[in-house]
Amino acid sequence: MSAENSRKGTPPYISPITFRNLLTELQRNMPDRIDRSYLNNMHSGSTSTQVMSAIRYMNLVDVYDKPTHHLKLLVAAASPEEKVKRLRDIAQVSYAFLLNNPAIDVQAATYAQLEEFFTDFCGVEGDVRRKCIKFFTSLAVDAGISLSPHVAKKIRMARGSGVSKPSLKKVNSKTIKLMEIPQQMASVPQYDLFLDKLLGKFPDMDVTWTNEMKQLWLESFNQFMMKAYESYPQGKKIDHPGQNQ
Repeated sequence: MSAENSRKGTPPYISPITFRNLLTELQRNMPDRIDRSYLNNMHSGSTSTQVMSAIRYMNLVDVYDKPTHHLKLLVAAASPEEKVKRLRDIAQVSYAFLLNNPAIDVQAATYAQLEEFFTDFCGVEGDVRRKCIKFFTSLAVDAGISLSPHVAKKIRMARGSGVSKPSLKKVNSKTIKLMEIPQQMASVPQYDLFLDKLLGKFPDMDVTWTNEMKQLWLESFNQFMMKAYESYPQGKKIDHPGQNQ
């Protein structure tokens, strides 16, 4: 029996960046064995487990977790062209159920078809399936494997909508305070007039809003004031528009 893995499990669902960073580290110093003690120096325990699963799935380590010739050739690639070739070889074997399957053409397939194949052949669904497809498409791009424009468009849309939203903490109405900006200015009355005009453009706080919405409004107001009124007099309190609602 070969020392390399003969059984397949769940396809990699680690971040593509995590995989690229691992290859960079291995180029610096290849250990005799890639195990949890090695990976824990770079990742948390759960991520290390996922990385181990990924490199086993791709036959980059054998049943003893020692680097296989596939990994050694990839890490030792002397040129970008050679690296692409090594990645393509790894992808062709690891994702044979997709790339060598006459039932699907990855250059014309829809994203839904990929989802079906990952579910049918690998038994993954939901967020894990999404991450599996994300890793596969990233590896395919790095390996110079052409993908369907339908899939590429879906991936681009997913990246574009992945803007993180600020977390909203619950706020008690008693904690809502007036903002005080420490600044100095010679002509306070004239600046107050200018301030009033700008504040008139800011939406009033609505008493029907939830505490989360009120907190977001306050944070936005504070950021607006800090940027727009850097010269406001020190110790001068600014009334929030609609604060008494």
